[in-house]
Amino acid sequence: MQWKSPARWEELKKGINCPMCLDFPLPENPFSFLVIELQQSFVRLPKNQYYRGWTIVGLKKHANELFDLSDRQLLEYWQDVSLVAQALDQIYSPAKIDYCIFGHHCPHLHCHLFIQSYQSDPSVPLKPDEKEVILTTDEYVSMISLLRSSITNLQNAKKAKYP
Repeated sequence: MQWKSPARWEELKKGINCPMCLDFPLPENPFSFLVIELQQSFVRLPKNQYYRGWTIVGLKKHANELFDLSDRQLLEYWQDVSLVAQALDQIYSPAKIDYCIFGHHCPHLHCHLFIQSYQSDPSVPLKPDEKEVILTTDEYVSMISLLRSSITNLQNAKKAKYP
């Protein structure tokens, strides 16, 4: 795979016809399902669940890099990422959660959260597209519901603790 042309890449960096800007708010797009909307982000569950529990936290507004955000936006975005990671931790009890910010295909800020189990080899690079694992509709519905519920419960617990 090659980079897009410099002209197209510059358009994407400016948010012109950015597919993530268009797709992130949708209940379903060709690649993922909307789980929940948070203060600065949309949480999405990819259809390819080769890495079970793989979740994406995509920034609502168009930005290319973390340094493009105001201090408040940056703090709130990472709070969103942390909240989703905590929910995934409750659901899957992983050995580790990997936080990956790429953007090679589209320069729209988003963070992939990958669950690493004790059966995972920590020395092997992540290759989420190495294999495609498509689940049943019921499995997606169940995963989305569980993740949304866990996130909501954590938000409510935080509000109760820090009113």
